[in-house]
Amino acid sequence: MEAELRSSPAEPSFPARLGLLLADPLRGLARVAERKTGAVRDALALVLIASVAYRLPELIRAGRSFSRVSVAAALTQIVGVIGSELRTAAFVALVSALVVVVLAGRGRRDPSLGLEMGAACYVPYFFAWAPVRLLDLDAWFGYVPQGLGAIVRVLAWLWVLALVAISVRVLRRATPLPSSSSRRGLFTGLAVLALPVIGLAMSSVWSARNYAVLRPLGRADLAPDFALSRIDGHPGQVRLSSLRGHPVLLDFWATWCPPCLALMPTLHDLYRDWQPRGVEFVGINSDGPAGTVDDVREFVAHNKFPYPVVIDDRNAGGTYGVSSIPYIVIVGRDGKIVRVFIGAVGREQLDRALTAATE
Repeated sequence: MEAELRSSPAEPSFPARLGLLLADPLRGLARVAERKTGAVRDALALVLIASVAYRLPELIRAGRSFSRVSVAAALTQIVGVIGSELRTAAFVALVSALVVVVLAGRGRRDPSLGLEMGAACYVPYFFAWAPVRLLDLDAWFGYVPQGLGAIVRVLAWLWVLALVAISVRVLRRATPLPSSSSRRGLFTGLAVLALPVIGLAMSSVWSARNYAVLRPLGRADLAPDFALSRIDGHPGQVRLSSLRGHPVLLDFWATWCPPCLALMPTLHDLYRDWQPRGVEFVGINSDGPAGTVDDVREFVAHNKFPYPVVIDDRNAGGTYGVSSIPYIVIVGRDGKIVRVFIGAVGREQLDRALTAATE
């Protein structure tokens, strides 16, 4: 047994494993198939790398929410950042794994091995998007050239499909492949990992220069004013400063957000109970590019919102530091923030906050 362990090749380093899947995918996937472990671990590591390298300002804002807002709000934001990266990785890995398991043949249909191979297929997807995510960093450029995202999405999936095909080929082979030099994989891995390292450096510099901007709004802060166009079938705008003297509940929501939709009946009931007591509600739709104005208008009309609904001009959400929704801000009569809720919240908590705002 000891001689067998000594003769087995050493596990390549993390950069070498990634680089091998990119530079020599046939042998890289053969290594995954032989060891039946490691690729899921590497995919999770890439999720954490993406969260820190490309979304550092959001994480810093979430960290500052521990003292400024609440522990629950801070944890909700952190989970939201990592969760969104994890969802993308899981979708790519699971779709790839399903195809690999189905096409591998009866003798090789091992779901756990298929998941490892599918996780390996996420590696090219991650690095195909890396240059675009550098351009998309709000800290510096804040935009992606029109059409580039669609092109990269197609290329990334073609690259994934290529690795899926190679995975099936590897699993169908009767004889193992000879091992490949890990040096080539190491150099390739280090080269491509330089992209998230650059992203981390850019985000770190911007965050250091704009640390004050990353301070989340909390109790006793003056609620930033806004004037947003109504989308609830009524003309004109809603200006927050015009509601001074009334407690106000601001609800940042979106039609594609399940927790927002689950909270909607509670907010409608709350409005009917609290509006006679002078409390005003404003729904701020944050669909962004995910939905057209007509779609949002139709949704609002269908659900018969009892209070004004406006559409965010992409400035209000940024001013309030909205990084995840639902995001509810309770404003007192004096225009100062009484409480901020991020994520799911219950009727009792909202009632207590509104009571404090009216007092």
